[in-house]
Amino acid sequence: MPLRHLFIDMNSFFASVEQQYDHKLRYRAVAVIPTKAETTSCIAASYEAKARGVKTGTPVWEARILCPEIVFVTGDHRRYVTMHNRILAAVRSVIPIEKVVSIDEMSCRLTSAEREPEKIAILAQKIKSAIRALAGDYMACSIGAGPNTLLAKVAADMEKPDGLTVLADADLPHKLHKLRLNDFPGIGPRMERRLERHGIFTAAQFCAAPAQALAKVWGSKVHGERWYRLLRGEEVADTPTRRQTVSHSHVLPPELRTDAGAYGVLVRLVHKAAARLRKINYWAGSISVGVRFLGADRGDSVRWEESVHVPRCRDTQAFVAAAAKMWEHRPRGRTPFKVSMVLSELVPSRSATPSLFDDDHQAEDLSHAMDDVNAEFGASVVYLGSMFGMRDAAPSRVAFTQIPDFDRRVN
Repeated sequence: MPLRHLFIDMNSFFASVEQQYDHKLRYRAVAVIPTKAETTSCIAASYEAKARGVKTGTPVWEARILCPEIVFVTGDHRRYVTMHNRILAAVRSVIPIEKVVSIDEMSCRLTSAEREPEKIAILAQKIKSAIRALAGDYMACSIGAGPNTLLAKVAADMEKPDGLTVLADADLPHKLHKLRLNDFPGIGPRMERRLERHGIFTAAQFCAAPAQALAKVWGSKVHGERWYRLLRGEEVADTPTRRQTVSHSHVLPPELRTDAGAYGVLVRLVHKAAARLRKINYWAGSISVGVRFLGADRGDSVRWEESVHVPRCRDTQAFVAAAAKMWEHRPRGRTPFKVSMVLSELVPSRSATPSLFDDDHQAEDLSHAMDDVNAEFGASVVYLGSMFGMRDAAPSRVAFTQIPDFDRRVN
């Protein structure tokens, strides 16, 4: 198979951005956290911290035990998006980007004239140099080349930091067989257990499995055939997807870990989700809310969540009213730690049937008016009274797979 794809993966992106901006953090163990609290978790770690066992999801208190000299930095998500855009500009100065996969990953298609390993090495060096020139000298990336995007991504993960790996046909068997099952994108703990239940324990067994065996693992002939072909270097078109949910969650800072604080942040999240729903021109027929409470023991937690159907709509007032009713059923006497909400059962506006009642039309008109005012005069200038005092709570944050929208209508 020809080497068709190049995959670029920024190394320890969030932590590296902090080390790029603050020279005193360079070559030190650094962890990025959402808020300054011992009960929160690390959302990223530098390579120096990773070497001591700190990783994404490690609680702050545990990170201090693993690495007493670690430095915690509260994430600056606008800074990460700014750096992301600089990196895109740097890569595009060398080669067109086919797809931005996440905040720190992108894939490019190689032309027929660029597919020789020697030419790929020259191209990779140009990309690395462009990133350092435009984004900063501490911003390193690992690059992989392969016959399809999945194998190019696998290749990029093989040598970190600042590596280059080419997976040509002759390399595929022995290089892939050295991997673990969870080194393949999409193979998480649950899927790994499913593979093991079907007698697949190693990457060599995974790569050798026939399509019928993989279909049994995934419970789908289509998915089984897809993985079979991808592992052999074939290009497989992405399956068309439709947006299923709009959701937000937020770890509460210590001063808001009260019933009133948690509810205010929840309403703020509902405002943001409803505004996003209108921006992407969808309607929702269900809303879920959830709270994670701190337990008696450090690191222990209790989860509560509830869902209700609503007449399909997209106005903020209806979603806030539904969330308020569910909030009355929450457990009492516990300390809230994290709140979340999800709008689901989405349909595009062209498929939605508007309400026949004037009150519903007025509520939607009010929501659109709030969007227009906020877009013109600033984020959350106008909001429903139940969000009072929480205008600046729950700022937009970066998820690895989603670049936040800093549109003032949705913040």
